[in-house]
Amino acid sequence: MRKTTLAVFVSAVIGMTGGMGNVLAAEQSANQLNKPNVVIILADDLGYGDLGIYGHPIVKTPNIDKLAQEGVRFSQYYAPAPLCSPSRAGLLTGRTPFRTGIRSWIPTNKNIALGRNEKTIASYLKDQGYDTAMMGKWHLNAGVDRHDQPQAEDAGFDYTLVNAAGFVTSDLDKAKERPRNGVVYPNGFYRNGKALGTVNQISGEFVSQEAINWLNDKKDNKPFFMYVAFTEVHTPLASPKKYLEIYKNYMSEYEKQHPDMFYADWVDKPYRGPGEYYANISYMDEQVGKVLAKIKSMGQEDNTIIIFTSDNGPVTREARKWYELNMAGETDGLRGRKDNLWEGGIRVPAIIKYGQHLHAGTVTDTPVSGLDILPTLAELTHFNLPTDRIIDGESIVPVLEGQTMNRQQPLLFAIDMPFQDDPTDMWALRDGDWKMIFDRNSKPKYLYNLKLDRGETMNQLGKQPVLEQKMIAALARYQSSIENDSLMKARGDKPTPVDWN
Repeated sequence: MRKTTLAVFVSAVIGMTGGMGNVLAAEQSANQLNKPNVVIILADDLGYGDLGIYGHPIVKTPNIDKLAQEGVRFSQYYAPAPLCSPSRAGLLTGRTPFRTGIRSWIPTNKNIALGRNEKTIASYLKDQGYDTAMMGKWHLNAGVDRHDQPQAEDAGFDYTLVNAAGFVTSDLDKAKERPRNGVVYPNGFYRNGKALGTVNQISGEFVSQEAINWLNDKKDNKPFFMYVAFTEVHTPLASPKKYLEIYKNYMSEYEKQHPDMFYADWVDKPYRGPGEYYANISYMDEQVGKVLAKIKSMGQEDNTIIIFTSDNGPVTREARKWYELNMAGETDGLRGRKDNLWEGGIRVPAIIKYGQHLHAGTVTDTPVSGLDILPTLAELTHFNLPTDRIIDGESIVPVLEGQTMNRQQPLLFAIDMPFQDDPTDMWALRDGDWKMIFDRNSKPKYLYNLKLDRGETMNQLGKQPVLEQKMIAALARYQSSIENDSLMKARGDKPTPVDWN
């Protein structure tokens, strides 16, 4: 069918031009028209158990639930890392984050950024003739205003609306009185490199509307790649009153009396309850629904690959920093949370929909990773992966088609969090049903059979000597490959620990 359509298209162009000189151009145009659009929607700090479709007993997420019912839902999908910056680097490049120059989250005063010689999904699709755009949280450098570091425009995105690294800053940050009160309207967004100042919309709505506006403004018939990276449900939580009203029964009396108190002033105040967190998820779900509805209204629903996931696990009620107070992320019983290598830190929701091309309502328990997104899109949109760099992910098209996937190497996770009082373990491998966590000296620390021990409570280290040696050797190969990575060497990078001082 596609060959016939292509032949008709080429013949028409030849007829209009009166010769064969434009045959190649006609074929290229036809190929572009046949390529699917790609939309990646990324939530911030959304936990594995934070959605209705993933079992949350309270939160309502009708739009994302419907997306899952129309696509493929993953029960063992892993973010590339348990923190935002490295996870986003891995998702966009298909390379384990340590290769990309990003080993942990990026503070605003650090000289850390995605390597200039890295290529992202946007770069590859732009080379294939796609229009490319991103809206939302970038956090692959130390600030959107850093002219000495690569920005989203340097990573293949033609159009950008991005916020500064880290928090969604607002005018309340600068207020001197305590406690501070008011709506969290962001002031750190930049559109195509130009600062916008304070935006009188909550971040999620501002991002979703920008995505819709960009689609409205598209005048050509080229396929598009759109990366929509919501700031929800990262602190500070900000949601319209209609959603706060829905979950008012899950808010404390103190919160009801002080509904607009800034999150940074909660330290010495009573518990506010989980209602604001629940409201923010449902608010984010509404924004996702707006983007999906726009794609459908364009008649592009069947020709668009839609990927929804989260950058890492949630901030649970186990607050570790002052700005994490009163969060209420759920992991569906998985151990751990954001910033660590337990399942709760890296296993997150993920859904892929591709119109009628995939069997609706499929649920798969095949372990996959965010690193797999790039090679999967390469296969679905028909471009070749580069040969001048290592791509750690593998195509999961067999999984999407309901077939068995024979992964060539274990899944790798790494994070560099060298806190002196409680250093985070640095490495983890998932090989089949088994997961091994290594400390900062690459010494095995835990071994779990996740099929039998979903909660990671029964350490099998020392009981599986053959398997242990296999996984230790696999980590050593990964580490050697990272240390000798060609792109890292070209940049002059050294795999040294992050300096947090």
